[in-house]
Amino acid sequence: MSHRICWSLLLVGLFSILQAAAADKKPATYQLQPGQFPPEGSATYVAGELIQMDHVNRTGQLRPDRRDDQRTDDYDRAMQFTLLPYGTLRYHGAPAELRDIPIGTHLHGQFYFDVKTGRPARGGSGRAFVLEDDFSFHQRQQRVWRLDTVNRDKNTVTVTGLSLADNKPDSKPTTFQINPATRVWMGRGVGALTNLAVGQNILINITVATLKGPGRITDIWLDDESRAIATAHQFEVHRAYQKWHGLPGWIDAVDNERSLVTLTLFSGFDPALTNDFKLQGRVAALVAEDSLRSYDQINDRMYSEILEIRSVPLAPGSSGLQLVIKPENLLEGFRPRRILRLLAPSWPLSELPWEETLWPGDNRVK
Repeated sequence: MSHRICWSLLLVGLFSILQAAAADKKPATYQLQPGQFPPEGSATYVAGELIQMDHVNRTGQLRPDRRDDQRTDDYDRAMQFTLLPYGTLRYHGAPAELRDIPIGTHLHGQFYFDVKTGRPARGGSGRAFVLEDDFSFHQRQQRVWRLDTVNRDKNTVTVTGLSLADNKPDSKPTTFQINPATRVWMGRGVGALTNLAVGQNILINITVATLKGPGRITDIWLDDESRAIATAHQFEVHRAYQKWHGLPGWIDAVDNERSLVTLTLFSGFDPALTNDFKLQGRVAALVAEDSLRSYDQINDRMYSEILEIRSVPLAPGSSGLQLVIKPENLLEGFRPRRILRLLAPSWPLSELPWEETLWPGDNRVK
């Protein structure tokens, strides 16, 4: 009888362990598919500080925030990343390039990792789908920080996160460091730390959050006008860059007999830029690599007529805009899954800096 009881208890215990393991099992890590945009919600969230970048090749390193699922030995170890071709960045609430974001900026990211780990392993790397500064992250979530106290003796401010949708505050306040280098923006001008007042709803950008969390504030925006000006300025920076380099997208299909190319533009740009693309109008098509670098855009451009402009279902990474173009000649790079950059006829077609092109031999890794 006692043996039966022991076996029963053993089976019950084994069943409980299996149930707990099933409950703790994490969803399978999504495997990126060539030529396909990933499904909504399939990326992994990681935040951290930008500590290194190669803006030409769209690569860099983050020092990730410390997490509960990390070993303490892995705290503060740099994580390398490569931006996906359709990966997007936002800075000050507007589209951006990696070159626009200062070193030390705390970023919120969505990443894809090796399917076996699902997380950045020690010395590992990830494919970045989205990177955005604190300003953009909280603005997109319709959140601000309510300023609760300012302690100038200790150089700290205490704030409470606040949802604008329901005016609901976070359960706990957060204390950030400030110093004389903290920039304060108010209205159309520059403020000072003396302009901070209890009760203000502010947006902030921070740094060193990964080492001395919650971090030190680099910038404070005190009001809607200062935030709108920061966003408007970044939009202009972004528009100028895109008009110089072209809007990227990948080729969905090629009709060799009729010399037609169908491509879908990536997201992450100001939609107003596509107003310069007109039916029966011309665009300059440039073959690019996954880094979005093109070759010699003066001599390698291929003028093409726009035959169709279609709306396609939105997907993460996709603008939802598809074009059918008829190039004067089909180049070797005009193949499905390859990337093109399109320049509208009203945009300047000028040489890119030598280091930004793929053509010169001295750009090759030695």
